Amino acid sequence: MARTRAPKRKEPGEYHHGDLRRALLEAALTMVVESGPESFSVREAARRVGVDHRAAYRHFADKATVLAELAQEGYERIVRGWNAVLAELPEEDVHARLLALGRTYIEFAYREPGRYRVMTGPRLNEEGRFPELEIPIDTGINLLKNELRVGMARGALREADVAECAITLWSAMHGLASSIVMRRIRVRKEQLAAFAERTFGCTVRGLEK
Repeated sequence: MARTRAPKRKEPGEYHHGDLRRALLEAALTMVVESGPESFSVREAARRVGVDHRAAYRHFADKATVLAELAQEGYERIVRGWNAVLAELPEEDVHARLLALGRTYIEFAYREPGRYRVMTGPRLNEEGRFPELEIPIDTGINLLKNELRVGMARGALREADVAECAITLWSAMHGLASSIVMRRIRVRKEQLAAFAERTFGCTVRGLEK
């Protein structure tokens, strides 16, 4: 009888293609949560995952590459969240739709404070290395602009420069979210949605007729 060869034992830290990249991202995010975006290195992420740092550099050229991917994923999640909440609200309810965008943004920051700090820290694509990062950011801004245009066309919002209004709303979201993440404003989880709608609502009402 032919002898069956035992399957090769997988060594600790050995990953199939694709798994290591995700593991490194998760390790980096853990370090960001622990000590901030400046706290980690690709080498340390590799050590935590249990692989040689040379294997990690095959996936990420440097620290900035890791941060850019974490940020890109974050903006993509925000856009998906926005699309999901808007799909549940009628187009004519302009006020509720804008409130939902602000609430969803702030809830994301509360839920993923480490990633949010990477997303809103020093601009990662300053030198144009990560053009893919700009795609979900632009998508989100355009989504916000579209909601404003529809609101103005329906007469629910006063006529104004759409780009400037979008900046105003995004800045309000960012200010509230950052204050909560930095614990300058303390909000309990069960109170977060209502608090976000009340406070962001002040900005929304400033755009209404």
